[in-house]
Amino acid sequence: MDTQTLKLRFKTQYLITLSNVSYSVNGITILENINLHINQGCYLGIVGPNGAGKTTLLRLIIGIIKPTKGDVFVNGQRPEEYLKHEPIGYLPQRISQSIFEMPITVEELVKVSVKKGKKDDIEWAMDVFKISHLRKKPLRELSGGERQKAFLSRAIAPKPKILILDEPTTGIDPNSRDDLLEILELLNRDFQMTILVVTHDIATFAHESKCLLCLNKKMVCFGEPQKILKDEYMHMLYPSHKIFAHNKK
Repeated sequence: MDTQTLKLRFKTQYLITLSNVSYSVNGITILENINLHINQGCYLGIVGPNGAGKTTLLRLIIGIIKPTKGDVFVNGQRPEEYLKHEPIGYLPQRISQSIFEMPITVEELVKVSVKKGKKDDIEWAMDVFKISHLRKKPLRELSGGERQKAFLSRAIAPKPKILILDEPTTGIDPNSRDDLLEILELLNRDFQMTILVVTHDIATFAHESKCLLCLNKKMVCFGEPQKILKDEYMHMLYPSHKIFAHNKK
């Protein structure tokens, strides 16, 4: 099947598609033969051990890197083509510390991601994460949880159809984590945002997400969380790990 036929097929069926995707660096395989179809409105948790290729998968979808083999489509387009017309909200696992030394306020940070004249979108994003009162505060004066909310506000301000988060609950306190989970649920339910979250917090996202992808260089499993947790798949990924459902307060 040629590339044009694939594009037309996946544009009508799926929001995100990886078809026979592999990625390697200097002969070392990071991901191998990934076939993944993600529908509009999916809330997907991506789990797996360190070195499983989880962050690489996100970077392929966003178009930061290109596959060594296979095809990636976002709404039937190459990621770089999609991004010419539509934003993708993205929060990386690590944010350069140098940005916190810059004299930039929360409002200025959020403003970077929206088109000129879209002030209402800036206000909406800060309201969602309840940081409007911090709008004039410099980033360097924020707590870890406040910084996280500021960057998340920047990610959603352009109202993307797709929101991609890499370890968003790492390093924040339990209350901030629960706030984040409630907001992600709201964005998915009320704004039909398709959300992809890389996490080591399997128990929490098994409870929160609609689907789980278990990754270890190859696709181990993909499906409804409770079905996967009852299978042998978790033991294949984490042979000594016990899974408990997280209950929000």
